[in-house]
Amino acid sequence: MLSTWLLSSKVWMTDRNFPVIPIVDGIPALPSPFDYLFYCILIVLGIYQTMYLENKRTKIILISLLAFLMIGDQMRWQPYNVQFFLMIIGLFFYPAQKVPLIKTFQMMVVVFFIFSGIQELNTIFIEQIFPWMIAPLADKFPAKMEPYVLGGGYIFPFISIGTGIALMIPKARNVGVYFAVAIQAFYFYSLSPLGNDWNHAILPYNVAMGFFSYLLFFNTKNEYKTMLWSKDFRYHQVALVLFAALPLLSFAGIYDRMQSFNIYSGKAWYAKIYVTETLAERLPDGVKRYIYRPVDGEPYIETTYWSVDALKVSPYSEKRVYRQLEKYICSFSDGECPAKLEIYSYEGR
Repeated sequence: MLSTWLLSSKVWMTDRNFPVIPIVDGIPALPSPFDYLFYCILIVLGIYQTMYLENKRTKIILISLLAFLMIGDQMRWQPYNVQFFLMIIGLFFYPAQKVPLIKTFQMMVVVFFIFSGIQELNTIFIEQIFPWMIAPLADKFPAKMEPYVLGGGYIFPFISIGTGIALMIPKARNVGVYFAVAIQAFYFYSLSPLGNDWNHAILPYNVAMGFFSYLLFFNTKNEYKTMLWSKDFRYHQVALVLFAALPLLSFAGIYDRMQSFNIYSGKAWYAKIYVTETLAERLPDGVKRYIYRPVDGEPYIETTYWSVDALKVSPYSEKRVYRQLEKYICSFSDGECPAKLEIYSYEGR
């Protein structure tokens, strides 16, 4: 978690080339230099807490500060931040309940692999996202093998689903661990500078999920029922609702896609904000650099590249966030805003 904070330091600041989008409209952004001060306190507390896990006072301060900063900006609600946040609450406040806590963390890992695989069962992932992810690796194969490697997207979602199922079955569990580690190693390679060099803040999460898969499952014998439900451990029940039940609602379009294991699925919302040259000239210099001017079309800002470059994280890909970005761009217009927002998805294309 500390690694993700360090690799995406800009998202925790308010003095940046990307607007702050609070969870609730009207929450003021921390003025500089308080944003930097709070970030430094967060890092120091995180380091301290790893060395002195049992200090109850600093646990409460760290959790409260992190919650406060998360509320201040939706861009901080990256899925890995949410999972880590949920896990450290368990570590901090239920350390004595070791066995049920481990089973709760096992549930999170199982749900991740099964749900991720289900979300990846779409043509966008199979035909576009997976070939892009594996392309750096495919180049290392003989030319005659390359089409088969690039076509691996047809089986990859089933491998992920099968891995999650294997982790629940004691006799197949160790095999599931090997596949889980391999999947996370593939994600890491694909997104790292060795591969596509994209979204570095998520790399510690890939490493962590590989270690979680090994540490929580290898040579363990507990039955799957103990992972999926605990009638006595309230933390497990809450985690199950937040981590497994609510993401099911995304299939009906009533829960955020970003919190429903769509990190690599290609099912996210995307957005472009079209601007006129007059409006473009009125934008801050830090925003102007993200304006793309096609030869035969209107200039526009591609919000994904804007977020990844300015904040080092993917945009929180929900329509309400993109509307806030459009509102921010319009705040620099003189009179009626000429900006036009286009929200789209690659699903069904």
